[in-house]
Amino acid sequence: MTAPIGNTANRFTGQREQSQVTNSYGGYLQSAGAAYNLTLPFFPDKFEWFNYTKFATNDNNVQGVWYRDMPAGDALIVRRATTTLTSTLETTNGITNASTAGGFYNEHLVITGITTASPGVVTTSASHYLSDYDRVVLTKIIGTAAAQLNNNTYVVRVLSANTFALYDVYGVPINVVGAYSSSGQVTKIGPALGNPAEPVSPAVPHRAIIDYPPMAIITLGSAIMGADNDIIYFTAWQFNDYVNRGDVA
Repeated sequence: MTAPIGNTANRFTGQREQSQVTNSYGGYLQSAGAAYNLTLPFFPDKFEWFNYTKFATNDNNVQGVWYRDMPAGDALIVRRATTTLTSTLETTNGITNASTAGGFYNEHLVITGITTASPGVVTTSASHYLSDYDRVVLTKIIGTAAAQLNNNTYVVRVLSANTFALYDVYGVPINVVGAYSSSGQVTKIGPALGNPAEPVSPAVPHRAIIDYPPMAIITLGSAIMGADNDIIYFTAWQFNDYVNRGDVA
């Protein structure tokens, strides 16, 4: 979060409130030369990017900006020509809101299997997009394992795109003693807490326990992503307030 300037959406809840802060999120990525879905911790009011690799190279899009009420696929782009810089209104391959209904990434995952083992391994019907040490809650499980697993918080170790192992918040493997029958849902609720591979000696400090915010996804089109291996720097902002002043004539 940046300097306090007024009413905005809180970074950790995703809700606009009288918190006297504005939100920002930035970083860089290495392009694969195609459109890319970027997950953000909030839905941005403004998104700005720079192509570091091509910034001093002719005949390339080098930077641009987008605001949240622009049409899908739009971006205001600066292109470097041989001797001049030109401005372009991209209307197809700029930025598009790719979030689910409501503006947030769907973090509820359907469970298709849980092993009776230590640690128990959860299989999801689709890619879970979790990272090692993320926190999740399991709900709606049917079977003799339901009483043990439902409505509890776990730390995950990712095994594959749609499987992960269960640990408690101290890094101890969860010994699933009952059987999974059907149903079940995974909900991501928080960030990494520590390394479950090293839970005891030496003690691994756990990170602060906070709720993850709802997440939003925007698609960065090919006009932004450039060529394969281009380095793209970006910054997203959610302002203290974002208003439509209408026709001020």
